[in-house]
Amino acid sequence: MSDIKNNKVLLSWKVHMAKHNISRAISALILILICVYFVNLTLEDGFLTLVSFFVLLMMVLPYYLPNTFILSDEGVEKKMLFSKQTRKWSEFHRYEVGKNAVNLYTMNKKSRLDNYRSFLIICHQNKDKVIKIVEEKLKINEKREP
Repeated sequence: MSDIKNNKVLLSWKVHMAKHNISRAISALILILICVYFVNLTLEDGFLTLVSFFVLLMMVLPYYLPNTFILSDEGVEKKMLFSKQTRKWSEFHRYEVGKNAVNLYTMNKKSRLDNYRSFLIICHQNKDKVIKIVEEKLKINEKREP
């Protein structure tokens, strides 16, 4: 799926994960500050303290910034601040519905590789629409394969 703009967009939305769980967002920031404090206490170097704060903050930054999900005729796309993940519907063979997400899997049966090869679609308010599109697209894939 080289360019999603050429495809018909079925559904598009933004998700702010930190807004949906404020306590988890605050806990992560407190943990980062505690770690940075211990780095400063141990190394007594302001530069390394700033580097550790920056590195830890960059690790959790996708949680605090909005993620955009786009479901199109050809596939699914997740846009983040510095990256973009794009996958075709033909890559997926099954799915599971969670509390606020739909997980797409590349293998027919459960595998230990599922966590590494799956695609998580976070959907808080439009879960029913997402499930309907995923069901429709994965049924089409089943018909194409012998």
